[in-house]
Amino acid sequence: FKEINISIITIVLVLCVVFQRSCLVKGTPFTPKFSASRDAKVLNVHVVPHTHDDVGWLKTVEQYYYGFNSTIQRAHVQAILDSTIAALLRNPNRTFTYVEQRFFSMWWKEQSKELKEKTRSLVAEDRLTFVNGGWCMHDEAATHFMGMIDQTTLGHDFLQREFDFVPTIGWQLDPFGHSSSQASYMTSLMGFDALFFGRIDYQDLQIRLKTQECEGLWDASPNVGMPVFWGLTGSYGGNYGPPRGLCFDARCDDVPLVGLSDKHLLERMNDLVKGVKKQSDSTKGNHIMLTMGEDFNYENAEVYMKNIDVMIDKLLLYQDMKKIDIASVFESKFEYINIFYSNPVYYTKQKLAEKGRSGLKTGSPFNTWSLKSDDLFHMLVGNMHI
Repeated sequence: FKEINISIITIVLVLCVVFQRSCLVKGTPFTPKFSASRDAKVLNVHVVPHTHDDVGWLKTVEQYYYGFNSTIQRAHVQAILDSTIAALLRNPNRTFTYVEQRFFSMWWKEQSKELKEKTRSLVAEDRLTFVNGGWCMHDEAATHFMGMIDQTTLGHDFLQREFDFVPTIGWQLDPFGHSSSQASYMTSLMGFDALFFGRIDYQDLQIRLKTQECEGLWDASPNVGMPVFWGLTGSYGGNYGPPRGLCFDARCDDVPLVGLSDKHLLERMNDLVKGVKKQSDSTKGNHIMLTMGEDFNYENAEVYMKNIDVMIDKLLLYQDMKKIDIASVFESKFEYINIFYSNPVYYTKQKLAEKGRSGLKTGSPFNTWSLKSDDLFHMLVGNMHI
């Protein structure tokens, strides 16, 4: 019997290797992270879980953190951070991106020495990543530049002191409009490699969607710093949330993937492929980012990330099983979708490497980014003038 058991285990392991994802539907540690392909026929889809937590908007900072006064707005940042760290520790291939250090510093003071060390390990492994890194996500129109610098310095000091971490990515998802000062002084001179944001004028957005200009280079000042990479978030839909139908937060109404039959999962994965194609058609190169999160998401991070695990594993599995024909959907531009957990730092590195391969000044037809120099103000969002 012992020999029979060993043989069965061997067969199962072989099948897992052959079919790669067939044993992974429940989000096992084999769910890929940071696994970009350099093959031009492969579309790399970077899945980036994140939350945007306003440091005071409709409620006070303390009300937001402790979850008080839900009649005004449902938001409990303490629960978000507790839940997210636990979900990351549960599966070593999950990642998470966080911004607001005012909240994180409050959470940090409450933690045990043991959990602090585990959290430091998550940061060292790039599984917990900080972007922007300021005390909050500042506005760009009504704020004084000294306030922007001071609050950023406050957050960066905390990160360097506690984690020896220096942010390299600007993450201005929520402001209505973006200034050239943000791109030059607060991004390039800050040592950041990229700046990501969600909102631009809807007319500008429509043009960019049609001309593959939803990402590019921003040289905001010829005398200040170097050009930085910039990109839109939210699958280029004018915000910073997940693709349509794939919000798995407790406050979302989308049907979860966990528990669905293979038939319905295949339908959902086909919808995802169509959405991914639409997004990839609006930029250049073979890397796109899915921002999986919105305001005050991940109060129950395990549920959200379990669904992301299934999304990643099933899309890979159905391709391996030939149930989804990527080449026909993408009209042979891409033959495979390589989807994996990622973060904005890794995504930016891949985009810059992609640009380097095509030549920053050679003007390769595969990846020629436009150079932007002005700001992104005078916004119209629908019929609302900003």
